[in-house]
Amino acid sequence: MKIKKLLAALPLAALALLGVATTPALADTAAVASVQTSPSVTIHTDSTGTGFKLAHELSKVNEKDRDKFVRRAVDVAFEQTGGRYNVLLFNLSNNYQEQLNGKALYANVDYDGVFYGLWVFDSGKFVNQGDGGYQNWGFRGWFDRNGGTVNFRRP
Repeated sequence: MKIKKLLAALPLAALALLGVATTPALADTAAVASVQTSPSVTIHTDSTGTGFKLAHELSKVNEKDRDKFVRRAVDVAFEQTGGRYNVLLFNLSNNYQEQLNGKALYANVDYDGVFYGLWVFDSGKFVNQGDGGYQNWGFRGWFDRNGGTVNFRRP
């Protein structure tokens, strides 16, 4: 029994090197245990001069839970832009209305097939017309929130 637990914890490549035949169940367990999610970031506009470094830092956010990823990504974006802007990360599969002013940076972030928009901006209004929760959006800065409506002001 202990050997089965040990084998289940090994990646498939290690098992193959050992000459161990894997069953589909064992293969699935080993593959799931080794999954690591690293986001892909594409910067579209950047007047902050931090886009390249921000994309690099975001690509290092390796969280397995989407809600933890969103929280950490927002914090990274806020920190990388010097805490001088409002930051919003939103799951683009949900409906929204965006009226953001002074957009300093916009990027697309692909987290394991979920596509987010990342805005770094001065002020404005954003309305989430879809599902809330940290899986789908996060923001940091200077704002007032009423349900799915967030009014951002200049720092």
